[in-house]
Amino acid sequence: MKKESRGKDAGIWLRLLGFALIPLAVQSLQPAVGSSLGILTPLPLAYGMARRGYLEGTGAVALVALITSLTLGSPQGLYFFLETLPLTVGIGWTARSRAPLYQSVVLAIGIVVLTAAAAVGVYSVTTGTPLAQVYQQTVQQMGTFMNTVTQNAKLNQQQQQEMLWTLNLWKRFFVGIWVSTLTLLVLFYALVTRGWLLTAGVIKKDGLALLTRWKLPFPFVGGFVVLAVMVLLTHGLAREIALNCLLPLGTFYGIQGIVIAGHMFTRWSMPPIFRTLVLLFGIMAIPITTMVTMSLTGLFDTWIDFRRRWPIEKTPPPASA
Repeated sequence: MKKESRGKDAGIWLRLLGFALIPLAVQSLQPAVGSSLGILTPLPLAYGMARRGYLEGTGAVALVALITSLTLGSPQGLYFFLETLPLTVGIGWTARSRAPLYQSVVLAIGIVVLTAAAAVGVYSVTTGTPLAQVYQQTVQQMGTFMNTVTQNAKLNQQQQQEMLWTLNLWKRFFVGIWVSTLTLLVLFYALVTRGWLLTAGVIKKDGLALLTRWKLPFPFVGGFVVLAVMVLLTHGLAREIALNCLLPLGTFYGIQGIVIAGHMFTRWSMPPIFRTLVLLFGIMAIPITTMVTMSLTGLFDTWIDFRRRWPIEKTPPPASA
């Protein structure tokens, strides 16, 4: 039985590691495509860590980092390890969360951000490079990658100008966009990982924190108001710092707005296909308007409490004959 169990565990890790190494294999042939696929790498590693424990999970991340070092060089391998390990820990932790999900996501993002800040600090000290220069180098490298993608896309002059405008905007709000992306990534991957764990019978649903109960407490409103006032009344660096902080907070409220939209769709008995079409239309046709609307809906839910005010009516069971 023990040999069978070990063989089964080894088979699970082989499949997960194979999935995690696909982006690396593609990157060795097509760097741009492989870098884009790299966003998928934490998912199988986080699932393995959540299922088999932190020790085995850390070993798996270290193994992929070692293969990355041998393939792309030591700096890339070290960067992968420092970026992926806290991310997989945060995803696995959130997947098993029994506390409110927003708390788990905040803690997970905090782990990743603190690790990144520590890595940047160590790099700055060991190389003698000022922190501001390290930040500029990072933004410049990402900007070069996006410029390469833009040029390869064969866009016309107007489309290139629009992409350059977007690129300049992205450079200004690099930190805010990065943290917002991490927030969505951690939450989505944690929910996928949780689904796999439930399907495998590793965890039970009882007591798990539910996305449908996502609700930020009132103190978050204070932070939102302070940042909004700073955006309106300040200029220059102070305003850009406020905007970079406002983006992740707006993402948290946007998640709450999406949860409320799903609640109302259920209340109106809207079929799943129509829900998907409505959300896709909003995201593709009017993305900025959709994102702002969802964030404001989540913010105003603090006072209106949509889910309590308009609850989902439960259908009574059919009367027995």
